[in-house]
Amino acid sequence: VEDKMSRRASGVRCQRYTADGGHYEGRWQQGQHHGYGVKDNGRGLIYEGQWRLGQRHGHGTLRRQCDNGRQERVYIGEWVRNVRCGEGKQYYKDGTVYFGQWQANGRHGHGIQWHADGRIYIGEWQHDAMHGTGVLYAANGNRYVGEFEHGCKSGLGVYYHEQNGEQLQQHGMWSRDNCQSSVLAL
Repeated sequence: VEDKMSRRASGVRCQRYTADGGHYEGRWQQGQHHGYGVKDNGRGLIYEGQWRLGQRHGHGTLRRQCDNGRQERVYIGEWVRNVRCGEGKQYYKDGTVYFGQWQANGRHGHGIQWHADGRIYIGEWQHDAMHGTGVLYAANGNRYVGEFEHGCKSGLGVYYHEQNGEQLQQHGMWSRDNCQSSVLAL
């Protein structure tokens, strides 16, 4: 009897499982999502990709189903035990996009983020914040090259000001996005 149950719990099938109309279609092993499959949670989120014993694990895409029927990408990349981990690309509702390394569902390691307002950050991340060395480009052409801590310019850095076709360099010490002391040079 046990052998029949384990064979029935593995293979390919579709199963509806929520009152909201959610369902999963794909590979199963021991009664759990395992291998490639697509899961619609019935509340607008759809995951398509690799599963391991009921958890998103491997490469996959998370999408959001909009009220107008259109689907928006949320995240494309690597998953480990149901969390973003490894390399991936996140699309935020405000238009911001991040591509880089993830750990425990947070940006962690090296990455680049394009902000909806035109800013671009290229550099190191830690615990979902700019942290370490990096470059932050402003939408107006100015840029900061230096150290970041907990999402802010902190430590040694150079701020390049674009003015009338010339570039003014502000070498200084920064703390929580504020310049504490600096020297200006052309």
